[in-house]
Amino acid sequence: MTIIAFRLPPHRGAAALCLSMTVALLSGCAGDASTGQDPAVTVKATSAVTASGAPTTSRSGAPKSDDVGRTFDLGTIVKVVQDGGIPVIVFDRWTARGVKDSKLAAKGIPMGVHSDARYENQNSKTTFRIPVVEGAIFNYSHCVAIDQPVQQRSSTLDEFAQLKSPENVILLTLDPKGQVTKAQNDPAC
Repeated sequence: MTIIAFRLPPHRGAAALCLSMTVALLSGCAGDASTGQDPAVTVKATSAVTASGAPTTSRSGAPKSDDVGRTFDLGTIVKVVQDGGIPVIVFDRWTARGVKDSKLAAKGIPMGVHSDARYENQNSKTTFRIPVVEGAIFNYSHCVAIDQPVQQRSSTLDEFAQLKSPENVILLTLDPKGQVTKAQNDPAC
């Protein structure tokens, strides 16, 4: 007895049914010469069900970025989710006063010690999903006093996701696929 198993998505269920019927018909035409009996053939077709609302992924299985085409982005982390084992930042984009978004997206902005309100959130309802590449660099900066040098150290995505105001504004550096390769927080005093 030969068992052939297929696991197909739901939209291919009709094709699986046609295939199983074809195999069954063809097997009925071929008898076993030694016994004069028809060989038994079993075909099993199984549909795969995908949950609705699943994160968007590309053909390679990597999550798609909402920031493709940008080299930099500025804002705060709303949350971090996992998509196929890859961390994805849900990002609330902010603006830098006096800097057009197209210029910020292409060239970024310097992140240094300041005491003024350089950045603002003009739309907290729209967020962007941005995957983080393995080995991405997170640089944490902290201002002790406006006249003191900034303190810097390596950090992690988990720590960045927990930053509080005013240090939670982050400049992201993105690769051509719109994925985070580097992050620097704002060392506001």
